[in-house]
Amino acid sequence: CITPAFRNDLAHLSYMNDGPLLAREFLNRNGIHLIMEKHLPHTYIDGAAMLLPDGSPVIGMTIRYDRLDNFWFVLFHELAHIAMHLAHNTESLYIEDFENKPENAEEKEADQWASESLIPDETWSISCLDLNATETDIISFSKKLRINPAIVAGRIRREHSNYKIFSSLIGNGKVKNRFFPTES
Repeated sequence: CITPAFRNDLAHLSYMNDGPLLAREFLNRNGIHLIMEKHLPHTYIDGAAMLLPDGSPVIGMTIRYDRLDNFWFVLFHELAHIAMHLAHNTESLYIEDFENKPENAEEKEADQWASESLIPDETWSISCLDLNATETDIISFSKKLRINPAIVAGRIRREHSNYKIFSSLIGNGKVKNRFFPTES
């Protein structure tokens, strides 16, 4: 079911205030389980992807970083493993630590697939958004694509390895309270 239209529909859910919750519902309605956990102390796990014995795909995510940009990228990265890698190797288990990720072909493919799913490369290349972009530029671009500005700001931060910029746009504190409202 993970078609280009499916990916596009899922990315557009990011534009909604309750996008993370809507994403979980959307995935569940399409047979993909999304399990959210609080950050597991003394671990560096961001996400995981696997198949259950009955073949049902599962994405597990922690809220190690309570930011929308991280939520959407990790979600699409794990979805990439389901779409591209678990179909060929049903016994595999992908567990991600995005700070110390191995540089193998599957991880690079999943990163590329996630980036392309959230913002198509062709669209990104003509956007001219870089370190010199303004918050207004980012918000305007995200409105045109109907995605959350956190995704755009996060991509700029990641591509330029500068995690100090656009902090006001990455959705700090906007994930945990959706999934664990009594603990915020």
